[in-house]
Amino acid sequence: MENRVAIIGAGVSGLLACKCTLNKGLTQQFLKLKKELEEFGHVLLTQPGSKTPNKVISIDYVGESFQEMESWDLWGGTGKPFGSKGKWHIKVQHTKTCSIEEYHAEFVILCIGQFSGVPNIPEFSPDEGPQVFKGKVMHSGDFSALDNLGTEKFIQGKRVAVIGSHKSAADTATECANTNGVNFPCTMVQRNAQWFLPGGSFSVFLLGFLYLNRFSELLVHKPGETFLFSFLVTLLSPLRWGISKFMESYLKWTLPLKKYGMLPKFSFDEHMSSCQIAMLPENFFDKVEEGSIIIKNSQSFRFCREGLIIEGEAQPLETDIVIFATGFKGYEKLANIFESSVFQDCLKATAPLLLYRQILHPRIPQLAIIGYNESFSTLGNSELKSLWLANFLDGNLELPCVKSMEKEAKMWGDHIKQDLGTEKRQTLEDDPFACPICYEPLIRKGPPGFNLSAIYRSGFKCKKCNKTYSSKDNYLDLTITAAMKEYNEVKPARTELFRSPLVSFLYERGWRQNFNQSGFPGPDEEFKMAQEYFKPAEGGLLVDVSCGSGLFSRKFAKSGTYSKVVALDFSENMLRQCYDFIKQDITILNTNLALVRADVSRLPFSSGSVDAVHAGAALHCWPSPSNAVKSGLLDQKMEDRQTGKMLQSIQALKTSIHISEDSWSSGNELGLTIQEKTEDFDAKKETILLDDTTILLDDGDKKLMDEKLKDENLAGKTLKADVEEEATFY
Repeated sequence: MENRVAIIGAGVSGLLACKCTLNKGLTQQFLKLKKELEEFGHVLLTQPGSKTPNKVISIDYVGESFQEMESWDLWGGTGKPFGSKGKWHIKVQHTKTCSIEEYHAEFVILCIGQFSGVPNIPEFSPDEGPQVFKGKVMHSGDFSALDNLGTEKFIQGKRVAVIGSHKSAADTATECANTNGVNFPCTMVQRNAQWFLPGGSFSVFLLGFLYLNRFSELLVHKPGETFLFSFLVTLLSPLRWGISKFMESYLKWTLPLKKYGMLPKFSFDEHMSSCQIAMLPENFFDKVEEGSIIIKNSQSFRFCREGLIIEGEAQPLETDIVIFATGFKGYEKLANIFESSVFQDCLKATAPLLLYRQILHPRIPQLAIIGYNESFSTLGNSELKSLWLANFLDGNLELPCVKSMEKEAKMWGDHIKQDLGTEKRQTLEDDPFACPICYEPLIRKGPPGFNLSAIYRSGFKCKKCNKTYSSKDNYLDLTITAAMKEYNEVKPARTELFRSPLVSFLYERGWRQNFNQSGFPGPDEEFKMAQEYFKPAEGGLLVDVSCGSGLFSRKFAKSGTYSKVVALDFSENMLRQCYDFIKQDITILNTNLALVRADVSRLPFSSGSVDAVHAGAALHCWPSPSNAVKSGLLDQKMEDRQTGKMLQSIQALKTSIHISEDSWSSGNELGLTIQEKTEDFDAKKETILLDDTTILLDDGDKKLMDEKLKDENLAGKTLKADVEEEATFY
């Protein structure tokens, strides 16, 4: 059987992969970007997002089920590059004819990089985003795609603001300054300053002499190092520190960094380790001196009609064009090429990307990734990886078992996190979490990603009240009493019961199974019912309220249906049990799942951030169900299988609902559908009409709901939703 290798991408990494595999005599379908490569005589295709006549739409692995793949002990089932039943199907669109052609290959090499594709543009609230701005907004990737004439015409005579602080921001600001001069200065808004090297051969020589040589490798700790090597690195650590301080002093002396607010807060060594060092554009500080480039430092900004409102500035910055030089979402670009959501979740589950030998993903068969991880020497790095891969494809190397591959990949992944540098490792990013005291969004400092490891290593701080929150015992504590030693909140007995270590331990070891005797169809059937109801929320954030030991949280996370899953409970011991169960399944351990301790009456989520809420057999344990509803979760579905009811919003209302004691009101038109998912009841049903929507209640359900309404002093109160009709319960 012919062993065909398809290479997607034709940059440096793709060319080197092609060269090395050709030397091994493998048949290739080279999915390439440059027409000049036709001399190789391979099939002409392109990488995703290419503007050439052809582009790759997607790839899909066909021939093996995911159940079979999960059971494999060896990579690809055999531990070999070829020989499994599966093949990769590669869909390519010919843009001139819009026709799609499919190619097949036994092995795929992805060389598409991470600095292109999906733009990384910050998210804003509806009234503070680009839509309120009267000017034009674009990404630096689109700006750089313009030809010289188009670029000059686009920015000439315009007030331009560039958002960002890295190489692309400095290059864009310099180009705007060269075109417009001091008459229309370009404003560069940066959050964190970066270390830049001045242009010239001396800076390159100095960097290479001090950092890019074999001796410098003796100054860096590595995973799996011997005791003697570790001792030597520790012994030489003062030398590493001294080199870093020397470079900082040289750059401060050479460039007016402090004068213009471009002096980084972090060391040169940290920026070097995280590959954040870049060459400064020619005459950059000359442009700053003459006033054609204006530097502004701010942690946040928002749009207004005239331009930008920058934090700390008294007046809005009036501008005509805003260019985001904020990089790309490399993970999404890489994941989006896969048709399978399972493979997409494998890639998105961890940050950084965990690859064996920085090449093979342990859970994705017959596929290699080259040129994705950052390096100062892309050429050398990619060539070494291509040589290793070529020898593996030629059958000269053997792989360990999948678990060993995952263990080694995680070991190097943790090492890379430590080497990312403080600034990049503790990236400021907005999460769905909000302060349970004032409900303001929390600012996060920590590694990127929404998973157990990333959340555990992160700290959260409220923008308004400055209260901080952190993880404890592998769950994030977002209760109002978090980190307080003097105050402890006591809940009713029915709530405190589930905080008991014994009940938490027994819950999934016999307790929950007894629910079948009360008419519950069983966890698998209940999960299917929930998934059916939550179809409109696919791809969004799901919160499993009162998750217990995480029986359904784990199912939701493992399904790959949702971008994020939060397992939320007030019981510390329940969350510990949940984590113990998660540790037993590594496929769940790496999913977008977070464990959060919170009070259901003060749910810690930003308004409009939650797409689905699941509460299985839980309402009877809540001290205040009405307060749970009043906490402002919108655009959600809520199911309580104990009463068999489902509350589902029809419209996506990304605004706050303000709830008074007597009524619920919203500034937008609100339509609610309350449906029932129950088995046939023998008891007589009663029907209540609410805005042309039917609620079916049996006698038992009505009695239970009546008790809850009386318990919360809500009986007889009116539900208003800015619609003409009003309906009164009972």
